[in-house]
Amino acid sequence: MPEDDHDTGDVQDSARERQRERAESVEDMLGEAGRILGEHKYPTTSEELATEYGDQQLDLPNETESLGSVFDRLVDERFESAEEAREAVYNEVTGEAGGMEEYNDERALGEIDSTESDEKSNTN
Repeated sequence: MPEDDHDTGDVQDSARERQRERAESVEDMLGEAGRILGEHKYPTTSEELATEYGDQQLDLPNETESLGSVFDRLVDERFESAEEAREAVYNEVTGEAGGMEEYNDERALGEIDSTESDEKSNTN
């Protein structure tokens, strides 16, 4: 294998690893936002969520942003469930998925739901 091909593969592997690490960091941050959104009454709109959570800070890898400002960018959106709202926030923060080549099967929103359910049942 020519040396250039090896270097290109290393660079691509490194880029994928950085992307995976960033996705994990964002998902950790969204865990708290997901818990908060799970407590909200649905259906609701992006405007209602922006008002309700305008001061809730999201600590992103390279910046801090309020959850309200994320919902401000989602003009005229309606959410039937907490899962829809969490997915919209995730897409807005990370960039909407373009297709199956960007699919992340390690991102399991269902696990967030089950964790929230477990936490609620343990506190009651």
